[in-house]
Amino acid sequence: MNPFTAFPALLTLLLIESTVVAQTAYDISENQPAVFNGIEYGFSVRNESKKDVGGKAFNRYEVTVFATNKSSCTKLFFPKQTIFGQQNNDLLAQFDCLNATGARLTAKNGSVRAKPFFVPYTTSAKTADNKTVTNTVQVQAGYWLRNGETVASDLILIVPDGEAPRLKVRVQEFTDQ
Repeated sequence: MNPFTAFPALLTLLLIESTVVAQTAYDISENQPAVFNGIEYGFSVRNESKKDVGGKAFNRYEVTVFATNKSSCTKLFFPKQTIFGQQNNDLLAQFDCLNATGARLTAKNGSVRAKPFFVPYTTSAKTADNKTVTNTVQVQAGYWLRNGETVASDLILIVPDGEAPRLKVRVQEFTDQ
């Protein structure tokens, strides 16, 4: 086997494995949210109706997926550099509907994201006439989820007739460094 073709394949497998290991998945139901690291992940059904899609009957659900910080402290998430740059640093969880059809351009999954937080940063600079000018700017330092705060996202799911949405949540694990 040519080492130049084996190395990219090995690198790809390692990257996929590191991505898979970084997330824990939980089955959730409307009355049974998952709790991980003090954050509760769940969903609630806002509306339910029946729809005909292509001559077949389906159930249409309007769902809100959410993450609520119940840890009694604010959670801070700092940007982490990856091989691909800084991507999805604000992603808390990905919700996948296992029985959603995706018909009529409806969702099969959704996500919840933490809100950015900013800190003041003060700089000093000399002007042409040798005066010092001080400026304070707000710099994004990361993302946060305050104690008791809920972040949510709305989804429309179409599932087979007679079924309720079956959701699985993939929780983004943040390591302490």
